[in-house]
Amino acid sequence: MNLIFILYVLHQISLAVGLACSLIVDVFIVLVEKSKHIRHTEKNILNRTLSYSFICALIVFFIQMGYIFFLILTDMSSNYPAKLYGFAALTTLISTCLLFCVASQKYYQVKVLFRYQEKHQHLSNSFITHHKELSYTAILSVILWIALYICYVIV
Repeated sequence: MNLIFILYVLHQISLAVGLACSLIVDVFIVLVEKSKHIRHTEKNILNRTLSYSFICALIVFFIQMGYIFFLILTDMSSNYPAKLYGFAALTTLISTCLLFCVASQKYYQVKVLFRYQEKHQHLSNSFITHHKELSYTAILSVILWIALYICYVIV
């Protein structure tokens, strides 16, 4: 029983920290589009914040997968309502999409952004207009974090 409580607390903390990190990254992306330059300090902050967001998304994903396996393994002894399976499937789908978004943001899109700035010393208008997927992914990850947080706060 203590393990379930510890996993629940870890899950809630990961949700809160991941949502906060995602909001920081989203605000940073908006500021980069306006200033068209990333300073070295901002680069370090963005890397660290995305690392925290990725770790939190990974923790949420693994706890969610454990929850699904727990439901499947204990289904023989107790009949769970269909709503519980639907909730577990929905939150697992959201956490999987969230993990994919944060991983692509950290390990692909931000690397392209930094590489372009190192090559050209600034972010041109054409780069910002043609590489909208970074801002779309940031917005999507914030929406997914909020949706997952609402799923666990309301229910």
